[in-house]
Amino acid sequence: MAIRDRLTDGSVQLTPSDLKVARALLADYPAAGLNTVAQLAALAGVSGPTVVRFVSRLGFERFPDFQKALLSEVQARMNSPLAMIDAGKAAAVPQEQIYREVIRSCVVMLEATSGMVPAADFETAARLVTDPALRLHFIGGRFSGYLAGMLWQHLRQLRADCQMVSDNWPDRVDSLIDIGRRDLIVAFDFRRYQVDTIQFVTAATERGAQVILFTDPWASPLAANAKVVLAAPVEGPSPFDTMVPALAQVEALIAAVTTRLSANSRARIAEIEALRSLSGITEDQPVDNPNKMPRRADQAGE
Repeated sequence: MAIRDRLTDGSVQLTPSDLKVARALLADYPAAGLNTVAQLAALAGVSGPTVVRFVSRLGFERFPDFQKALLSEVQARMNSPLAMIDAGKAAAVPQEQIYREVIRSCVVMLEATSGMVPAADFETAARLVTDPALRLHFIGGRFSGYLAGMLWQHLRQLRADCQMVSDNWPDRVDSLIDIGRRDLIVAFDFRRYQVDTIQFVTAATERGAQVILFTDPWASPLAANAKVVLAAPVEGPSPFDTMVPALAQVEALIAAVTTRLSANSRARIAEIEALRSLSGITEDQPVDNPNKMPRRADQAGE
C-alpha cells in the first residue's frame, strides 16, 4: 500500500504532531518526503525528532528507509511500457500460459479492487453523478478516454446535462468559460499521467468545479483536489497497464446510478427507445416512417 494511502485511510493512528507532518507531506507528495528530516520538519512546523517518530509510526526503522519507499513509489508511478519491456516483463510468462495467466491476474486484481475504495467514497460518487443540480463532464487519456466515453454514453441515457469533453484543445479551453460551481468533472487519469487532462481538470477546479477521479494506486496529481478518488490496480502480466479493474468500477457506478435514478430514468429511456425505433437504430427496431419523429413525453395529448 502506498504511503499516501496509509495516511488517508485511517489505518495509522497519528498524534496531533504527526498530523502536521502528514499534512505537509500530502501537500507536496512525495517530493516533501524526499527532503532532509530538518527540511520536512520545517515545512510541518515541528521538530526533527517528531518527523523521526512519525516515520517510525508508519513502520520504518530509519528515515532513509522511508525515503527509499517513496522513491520506489515514484519509479512505479512513472513506469512506461518500454521500461517494463526492457525489464523483461513481456517475456516473464511463457507464451502458452499467457491467456490463463492474464485471466487469473484479472480475477486477483478485481478482488483487490473491491477493497481499495471505502464504501462511503463510492456512495459519494454515486450521489454526485445523480445530483440533478450538477452538469457532468467526462474526460480521459489516450486509453482511459474509452472508459470515460463508456460512462458518458450510459449516464446520458439516465439523466440530462452529460457531455464528453472535446479532444480538441482550443475547444476544451473555450468550454471553461461555462464551467463553475454547478459542474462536476469525471476524470480518468492513470500513469503516466496525461498533461492535457491535468491542465483542463485543474483549470476547471479553479473555476469551482468538483472532481471525481478514477486513477491508479500511485494517484494522478489531480487527486489533491478531487472530491472522490476511485483507485484501481493496473499492473498485470503485460507491459501495458490493464484497465479491467477500472472498467469494473465504471460498471459498478453505472449500476448504482441506474438504481438511484430508476424512478425518473425509465421515462427518459423509453423516449430514447421510441426515437431509436423510428430511426431504425438497431436491428430489432425497423423504420416505420423515416420522416416521422416522436413527440416528447411531456407533449403527449397536445
